[in-house]
Amino acid sequence: MRRGRTFYFMKRLPQKISGGVSNRFLRLSLRTEFPLDAVVRAGSLLAVYEQKEPEIVDALKQNEISPSEAEALLKAILRKDLNRILQEQNAETAMSDQEINARIAALEAENQALRDAMKFKDWSLVQPALCAAGEKTSLPLPLPVSPDLGRRAASLQRQINMAEMVVLDGEDIRLAAADLLPDAYKKDFDRFLEGEIMLSGAIESAVDKASSRDMARKIAATGEIALEFFGDIPLSTITTDKVKDLMFFIQRIPSLHGKKHGNNRFVHDREKPTKREEVERADLHDASVRAKIEADETLSLPEMRARLAERLIPRLTMTTVSHHLDRLHGIFRNAQRKLHYSGETRFLTHSDMKEHIKGNSNEKSDPLFVRKDRPKDREAWSQERLKTLLMSPIYTGFASIGRRWQPGSMIIRDAKYWVPLLVMTLGSRILEILQLKKTDLILHNGVLCLTIGITSEHRVKNSDSKRTLPLPQLLIDLGFVEWVHSLPVDQRLLFPSPAGGADIAAIAGNFGKQLKTLYRRLGIADWSEDFYALHKTLSSALDDAGVSENRRQAIAGHAGGTTLNKFYTKRNVSTLKSELEKFDLKVTVAFSDAHDHPVIEDCDLIAKPVAKVEVELGKDETASLVRVKSMQTGEILVNAKIAQNEPHSNPAGKGRFWTPQDVAIQLRSIGAAYELSMPQTLQRRQAVENLMTYGYKT
Repeated sequence: MRRGRTFYFMKRLPQKISGGVSNRFLRLSLRTEFPLDAVVRAGSLLAVYEQKEPEIVDALKQNEISPSEAEALLKAILRKDLNRILQEQNAETAMSDQEINARIAALEAENQALRDAMKFKDWSLVQPALCAAGEKTSLPLPLPVSPDLGRRAASLQRQINMAEMVVLDGEDIRLAAADLLPDAYKKDFDRFLEGEIMLSGAIESAVDKASSRDMARKIAATGEIALEFFGDIPLSTITTDKVKDLMFFIQRIPSLHGKKHGNNRFVHDREKPTKREEVERADLHDASVRAKIEADETLSLPEMRARLAERLIPRLTMTTVSHHLDRLHGIFRNAQRKLHYSGETRFLTHSDMKEHIKGNSNEKSDPLFVRKDRPKDREAWSQERLKTLLMSPIYTGFASIGRRWQPGSMIIRDAKYWVPLLVMTLGSRILEILQLKKTDLILHNGVLCLTIGITSEHRVKNSDSKRTLPLPQLLIDLGFVEWVHSLPVDQRLLFPSPAGGADIAAIAGNFGKQLKTLYRRLGIADWSEDFYALHKTLSSALDDAGVSENRRQAIAGHAGGTTLNKFYTKRNVSTLKSELEKFDLKVTVAFSDAHDHPVIEDCDLIAKPVAKVEVELGKDETASLVRVKSMQTGEILVNAKIAQNEPHSNPAGKGRFWTPQDVAIQLRSIGAAYELSMPQTLQRRQAVENLMTYGYKT
C-alpha cells in the first residue's frame, strides 16, 4: 500500500499471533517511493516473516510446559528438600522437644495454607520453589504458574512436609520419603540426591570416552549445537519432539558455519557468531535473493529455481545432519553406560528425521522452494588439470618453501611432492599414503612394491584395504626408492611432517587443507576435482584402458571377489604392475645436475582448452538460451536463443532463433576442440545434456 509518496508493507496477522483478535495487521514502512524497490523490499520482508512465523508461534506456545519439564521441576523441588532434611537428620546436635513441636506445628500450618491455596487456585506459595527449580535445571518457568503445575507442586510440598514430620518423630528420611521417589530411584535414595544428569555433563562424558581425538571433536561440535539450542537442561526432559526441532534447526545451518569469524593467527579476539545468528543471517540473505529473482517477470519458473539454486547460501547436507543425529544418540548411550541415565537413548531414525524436515518445509506449497546444499560429487581429474599439476613449480622448480606456486629453481621432495604422485599413480587413499613407513617399501618376486595396511599400526578403512601394490615406473624414474633410502636412520615414517601432533583420523584432513591452499594458488583447485578425487583418476583411466573390474577394485582397496586383497595383490604383483602402467601420464623424466636427482621435464598429455557452457531455462525446464565462452581468451563461441518449434534452421545465428539441432551440432563441434565445462547446477547441466542428444548420430 502507499501513503503519500512512500510505500508500506502490510500483512494480516493470524489469530494465533494476534491474540485471537481478527483484522489485525503488521505495517512497516518500505522507505522508498520507487515501485520496483518497493516490490523487492516487500518480497524480502514477506519471506522473512514466513520463515519466522513458526518461531513466533513456538515462542507463544512456551507458556505451556511439557510433561517432562514439569516432572524435572518437581523432582528438583523434591531433591532440594530431601537434601535439607537429610542434613538436619545427620546433624550432630539434636533438636529439643520444644523445637520439634514448633517445627511440626509450622509444617501443619503450611499444609493447611497449601490446601486453601489449592482450593482457591492461588499458587503464590509454591511459585518461589518452582522458580528456584527452574534456575537449577535451566528450564524456563512460564508465569503465571499453570493450574496443573501449581496443583502438583502444592501437593508435592504437602507430602514432603508430612514426610518431614515423620522424620521429626524419629523415622529415617529414606523410609519416610520412599513413596515420593520416582520408580527408578526407589531403591537408590542417595543416587536420586546426586541430581539430574545435565546435558553438558553428558556431552563432557561422551567427549572424554570418544574413540579418537577426531571423534571427540565431532561429538563436541554436535554437543555445542545442542547446548545452544536446548540450553543446559536435564537429559530426562529431552523428548522426540525436541530432537525433531533440533534436527530441523541443524539442517538450516550454513555449510560454512564457524568459518567466517575473521580470526586467524594474527587476530584472536573477534567474537564468533552463534549458530542461530548464522542461520538468521543466511535466511535474510536468501530472502533478499529470492525477492530480487521473483521481481524479474521475464524469468520462467525453472529459470527462477535454477538461479535460486546458484545464489542461495548452501546449508548442511542431509548426510551431515544424519551424522549429528547419530552423535546425539551416542551422547545418550554413553550417559546410559557411564552416568546411570535411564531414559530414552534413540529418538529418531534417519527416515523419520528426513520426513519431519520435509513435512515442516514449504516444499509442497511453494513452487520456488529450494533447499541448497553442497554434496561432494567427486570426479576424476581431467587431463588438463593433471598436466597443470605435473608441470607446476612443485615439480619443475619453485621460488621458496613459502611460495611453491611461483616458478623458481628450488625443488623439495617432501609430502607435498610425493603424496599427490603416489595417490595419482596408485589410486590409494590419502591417509593410507601418509602412514607409509620406510619398511613398507619391499621387493617381492623381483617387483618393487609398497605394502599398505599390512602392519598392525597402519590404519586402513577395512580388511580389503590391506594390500601390496607394485611401484609405478614413473615413481622409480623420479628416484623414489633412492629418496626413501636417503631418509634419516631414526625416521620411520616417510612423511612425518603432516602427521606431527595430529590424531590419526585428522592427518588427511589437515594435509588436504594445506594442498587446497597451494592448489588454489596454482589455479587447479576445483569443487568436484579436488585432491580427494585424485585417487579416483587412476581407476577411471584403467577402466578406459580395459582393466578388469576385480583388478581395479584390488588396486583401489575395495571389496571384490572371494579372495582378500591382502593375498590377491601380493600373489599377482607382476600382473598388477603391467596393469598400472596402462595409466600413462606421458611424462618425460631426466636427471638434473642442478638438483642432483631426476625431475619432470615435460608432460605430453593432450590438454584441450576449456570452454564454459552457460544456459538459461525455459518453462518446460529445457534450454532456452545457450552461451559458450572460451576460458582462455574470453571469446564467445556460441550465443544462441533456442526455439523448440522453429520450422527452419538458422545456423550461425542468421535468424533470431536457433533450433535444438543447430545448437547440438555446434556444441559437438566445439567439444572436439575444447573441453566443455558444464554448469554446476543440476537442472542446467541436465538441460544441456538433453539438448546435446539432438546432435547424436545413430
